[in-house]
Amino acid sequence: MNEELSHELYEKMKAEQEAYRVQLLVMPPEEILNHTWEYSAREDILEAADSGALPEDQVKALLKSPSPLADVVKEYRDLDIPNEDILTAVESAASLHMAPPIYRQTVQYAMEHGEKDAYFASRKAYVDCKNAIADSINSHFDGMHLGKDCLTEVIEKYDPERLADVLACTIQQKEWDERFSRSNREWAMQIDTSHMGKEPYQFVCESHPAVLDGFISIFRREVLEQSQGEKSTEKSSRKPPERSDDFEL
Repeated sequence: MNEELSHELYEKMKAEQEAYRVQLLVMPPEEILNHTWEYSAREDILEAADSGALPEDQVKALLKSPSPLADVVKEYRDLDIPNEDILTAVESAASLHMAPPIYRQTVQYAMEHGEKDAYFASRKAYVDCKNAIADSINSHFDGMHLGKDCLTEVIEKYDPERLADVLACTIQQKEWDERFSRSNREWAMQIDTSHMGKEPYQFVCESHPAVLDGFISIFRREVLEQSQGEKSTEKSSRKPPERSDDFEL
């Protein structure tokens, strides 16, 4: 579990709880009593967040919410569950901010196996991701330079694998366009996007190719290469097994 993310969520929820407490203090005593259950529930949720027991994917999802504590309280109130089962409410609230998993089967397979909803949810997430990329580029391109923050907004909402699929698919559909660098074109051709369909035009980014190429380069450098570097560091830190003196080829 990423302790920094866990701490960030706890601090966000803590600030939310403090603001709630301040609201209670200005209420008449009889009105405060009506909020006793919610205040107690919020304290229990805050304790769960501080325990470090929440899965990382749920923590990341809740951090996307402007009011994660209120989200969990709502799910906690709506779910008919025992008072001690806070984690069920956390999981339910986190799911509201999670993108659906990438669906890699065909539409025919989805229909035959009762997975139609998962298929269309995944495809909608691809369209939303494409639009998020275009919106972020429009917000961070000043006509000459593309700010590095353009990636932050998108990566907070969509996992790197989905983002890579959309970017690679875009280049694959515009392979002829030399405004994409050779390096990025070679990278894109190595990505398997067959699950996106034979004509995945709805997932293609329509931002200016030269600017989009800059976005792709930032993504590869800041996310993919950094991730690969972390994996390499982890591998190199492992001590190799010692070889005996009588080792033979």
